[in-house]
Amino acid sequence: MIQFHKVSKVYPNGALALLKVDLHIPPVDFVFLVGPSGAGKSTLMKLIIRQELPSEGQVVVNGKNVARLRKSEIPLLRRKVGVIFQDFKLLPDRTVWENVAFALEVAEVSPREIRKRVPAILQLVGLEHKASALPGELSGGEQQRVSLARAVVHNPLVLLADEPTGNLDPATSLEIMELLERINLRGTTVVMATHNREIVDRMKKRVVALEGGRVVRDEQKGRYGR
Repeated sequence: MIQFHKVSKVYPNGALALLKVDLHIPPVDFVFLVGPSGAGKSTLMKLIIRQELPSEGQVVVNGKNVARLRKSEIPLLRRKVGVIFQDFKLLPDRTVWENVAFALEVAEVSPREIRKRVPAILQLVGLEHKASALPGELSGGEQQRVSLARAVVHNPLVLLADEPTGNLDPATSLEIMELLERINLRGTTVVMATHNREIVDRMKKRVVALEGGRVVRDEQKGRYGR
């Protein structure tokens, strides 16, 4: 599904983000990326969606070297990879329903299919009763559920989550993690960057630890620390 072969990333200012990273994430895996700020977690995820290109090495997603994709192929890659963020990134002037539908509209999905998919995904995240609400009328946890619905409404192969519980209280964080686990069980590979020790230790998923741009630990049913 996702393979990193000797991947290094050096930014134009000389900052080293990743160094000789080898990593294999098979289909339907659930992986926590942990490590201090600046360890390379966000850069690793940006490489998966070709937001950044490696300085050396290969990043392969679903059998394709992302660096070699033609410009016309990049949107197709990104439709297979959903992304959620710590700060939600919702459109403030659109309703919950419209925010989720927007992800399908930009992919040129038919209106009929949009009317079918949006209610189903809102039901999955428990927000069918909030379909007409604006983001400003929702709690932080509800806004993250909308973000999650938008990321998975097009049935991606991979879901990238960059600190999705960073702005949420512990109880709400656990609700979001239960949703992520449910989505994973439906067949989506989940890769989540986090500093939340409690969640990582509780869920006992695969843990990949980064330090100084290197993978220093890769454990099944791992914990946040050694």
